[in-house]
Amino acid sequence: MKIINKILKDIQKLGVSLYDYESKKQYTEVQTAANKLKINRQMVRWPQIRFLAGYIRTNYGDVDFGICHGSRRGREQANFSKALPNNPNIIGTEISDTATQLPNTVQWDFTGVNKDWDAKADFVYSNSWDHSRDPKRTFSAWGQSLKPGGLMILHHGDGYGPTTTEMDPFGASQPALIQIVEWATTKKVTFVEKIQQENTASNDRRQIEAMVFKRTE
Repeated sequence: MKIINKILKDIQKLGVSLYDYESKKQYTEVQTAANKLKINRQMVRWPQIRFLAGYIRTNYGDVDFGICHGSRRGREQANFSKALPNNPNIIGTEISDTATQLPNTVQWDFTGVNKDWDAKADFVYSNSWDHSRDPKRTFSAWGQSLKPGGLMILHHGDGYGPTTTEMDPFGASQPALIQIVEWATTKKVTFVEKIQQENTASNDRRQIEAMVFKRTE
């Protein structure tokens, strides 16, 4: 049975697409290969992370622990650690075995629950949620790792809509993404607002547009 068939029809109507892998093994192999192919590329850079860190400080407060899912080469967690005060512990997850070579990076399939992170994260950030093979399980796991009041920030802009490839298996419109996160977490994590970084010369091609969610209980 295709995983997309498990997503509520009302949500699918808002715009959702999901690539149908033959197996978890195929998914892991494809994502590992994609990581190694793009290991020297960095989608979200310092100006964008600094903007997000500022948002977190203003709207949440001090951070002790954060998670960047699908962080590829480890720069995201390094930049969050630099941008946030008091030297917080920010880790990244990456399914590829390259994770073992990177600081503050855990080799992990972000679809699964990690009990060590239960209700411990002040924030979860990802611009790689479109690499999920099972969005319901993924967002349920991410929500479970948040502290009450913690923030989930999901990059969403051009290229994240309801189209898919083998490398980017999940796509959703912004309204669909909101509904999927709330459905997956049984509304323990709810939508707060969409934020957008002011366009400047330094971020013209990498401007942040993100959907912000909050764990309410």
